[in-house]
Amino acid sequence: MSSLSVHTAAQNNQLHVVRSLISENPKLINSLDVDDRTALHWASSSGSVDIVRYLVDKQAEASRKPSEASILPDQPPLVSAGHDEIVQELVGAGADVNKKNSKGISPLHYAASKSRIDIGKLLISRGADINAKDNANQVPLHRAATTGSLGFIKLLLESSVPPNKTRLNNADRMGNTPLHLAMDSAHAEAAVALINAGADRGRLNLDGEAPEDVEGVGGSEQRRAKQYVIESCGNRDL
Repeated sequence: MSSLSVHTAAQNNQLHVVRSLISENPKLINSLDVDDRTALHWASSSGSVDIVRYLVDKQAEASRKPSEASILPDQPPLVSAGHDEIVQELVGAGADVNKKNSKGISPLHYAASKSRIDIGKLLISRGADINAKDNANQVPLHRAATTGSLGFIKLLLESSVPPNKTRLNNADRMGNTPLHLAMDSAHAEAAVALINAGADRGRLNLDGEAPEDVEGVGGSEQRRAKQYVIESCGNRDL
């Protein structure tokens, strides 16, 4: 048993191995592997619900602070959790819904990029910042627009309540707004939703391009997306 890693066991959903190892050495609960992750990190990211519950019951740290000596990326368990039950367990254990990883990605960024609408609702209900910025200056709305997740875009728009109103025209470090990214990926319905909510069709990025002028995926798909936007929202005022 000593040759087995609690981190590997957690990642592979081997609850009996995790139990046995921690029973022999309780310090393994919050021990770090070479990737600076705990067993709870691996169980969360791999969807091992039973192991997450076991570790939480054993007082595993749901919002571990990064090690000062570590040169590896800090990844809070909640950021990589993509399963509803696991998010509920971590939030219930006191996980910080706004804690970011080393790239500035918050749990809501991650949920938006994966179109995890129910997880998004839970995070927002627990105080997640809908305008949190990552290191690329992107907010969750950028992530939802990039993937064309109309449901998540609507969630963020519907959760826009003063003073925490969704910033429609926030520009990332390339000057792109969520509307730029929706058009760049030819997600026409997402683009229309953003425009109808008040997104600025004339905002220029660092390349001097308005959202509907980006080259994007090109070809017929891009032309169809632009035409759909015009048919739905009219021509852009120049």
